[in-house]
Amino acid sequence: MRTVAISILKILAFLGIWAALTSGAVLATVSLGGDSFYTQTRFRVGLEVVLTIVVVAALMFMARAVDKRSLRTIGFASGHLHELLVGTVVGAAIFAIPLAALLLMGAARLTPDLEGFSAQALGIGVFVCFFNVVTQEVLVRGYFFQELWGKYGAWVATLVTTVFFVALHAAAIQHGVQGLIAGANILFASLLLSLAYVRTGSLWLPIGIHLGWNGLQGPVLGINVTGLDLGFGHWSLFTFPGDALLTGGEMGIEGGLAGLIGPLVGIAVIALTTRQQPKPNFGADEKYRSAAPITSPSPSV
Repeated sequence: MRTVAISILKILAFLGIWAALTSGAVLATVSLGGDSFYTQTRFRVGLEVVLTIVVVAALMFMARAVDKRSLRTIGFASGHLHELLVGTVVGAAIFAIPLAALLLMGAARLTPDLEGFSAQALGIGVFVCFFNVVTQEVLVRGYFFQELWGKYGAWVATLVTTVFFVALHAAAIQHGVQGLIAGANILFASLLLSLAYVRTGSLWLPIGIHLGWNGLQGPVLGINVTGLDLGFGHWSLFTFPGDALLTGGEMGIEGGLAGLIGPLVGIAVIALTTRQQPKPNFGADEKYRSAAPITSPSPSV
């Protein structure tokens, strides 16, 4: 019980540091840009970047100052950077599958409206989406996940952080049936992203998958992402005349039954195509140890 209590306190400390720094960043942005700062591109972009810096700083502080472990264990090893691209392709592909299914069924139609399109707006949208995704992944699968994975195994870390990930989207999943379906989609997506992290020991693959899904859906195609408009322009390529139970309606494809196909296919793809890598050593660096390191088998999801 003592070990569990310590883990809870450490996770709460991480979340507390993140929340305090995030609140400070938001308040500073509001003081500079006013209550409508979110409609001003420079403030919206700036805040997304700062929020990513904030959560990474909280992770680094807890890993280095509290756990005394190497920063190589926080999930951003340069040797895995290529997984960002691989994950982006996978994320976009698994989003394209339910979209294609809706087109084949006649529940979606290709009706391009590019009047408001601009390359600048597209670039800004993808840029912001990237930082938003990094913030989410570091918050959920950074220190929180690492503390649980290191001490209690991958399954415990996956299940606990999945509950947290779904809770972060509580506002979206309260919108009737589409909201509940979106909640199921988010749950399966969290299982996919956690599997990608556990298999590789790197955050780059789950970040890429998350970016590929959200980036293609929102900034590129102009489809709402869990009810939110993530684009910086006013264009769209598709309309969805089919039943909202299937298409997700205003919630976006994530709020429809067809959307559930994506993360389930993604879980199968990652399970079948990635090898289990050694579990990162979340113990203290050698210079902080007074005894020989203890090794343990690497759990897998």
